[in-house]
Amino acid sequence: MSDEGVRIEITVAAPVDEVWQSFRDKEKLRHWHGWDLPELDAEIDHIYFQNAEEDGTTLIVHNHDTFVLTPVPEGTRVVLTRAPKGTSPEWDDYYEDITEGWITFLHQLKFAHEFHPGEKRRTLFWPSEVDLGVSGKPFFESENQRGVVVEEFGPGLVVTSAKMTVVTTYGFSDAELEELRGRGPQLEADPK
Repeated sequence: MSDEGVRIEITVAAPVDEVWQSFRDKEKLRHWHGWDLPELDAEIDHIYFQNAEEDGTTLIVHNHDTFVLTPVPEGTRVVLTRAPKGTSPEWDDYYEDITEGWITFLHQLKFAHEFHPGEKRRTLFWPSEVDLGVSGKPFFESENQRGVVVEEFGPGLVVTSAKMTVVTTYGFSDAELEELRGRGPQLEADPK
């Protein structure tokens, strides 16, 4: 990690105005940011609207992490530059986890635009690496994560790391989603 912070870059095969709307429209944010949780809408509002500034196709969240969207021949280049560790000391313990989250989310953005533009998704999340007994075509690989396209999930995207598994599906019924959830470990209910 440099003094400038972390830089994450992807290219999305879609026009800048369409990708920009995925950062500025709450419903479109639900198509790629995070995973299905009761607090997802509040998280989207907190990150992208309550604590964000925009300038053209640049978005600064929490006064320090900056997304810049630019047109390129292949579509849109999205560059996220994270502020250096220490910029928000209250978040330093989570800096690497947040960076890994952004890597996942930006690849979910790319996947949504390139495979299912405008479609709603359904997701599953496990806080560990899970073998779902499926294989897929490589979509991305970073230092700590791997994403594969799995045809039987709509096609869907499965992202794994030592700390998590996120499955993004399209066109799944409640029963299909529950069957898939059953392939992974059963999580204990949150004791809150």
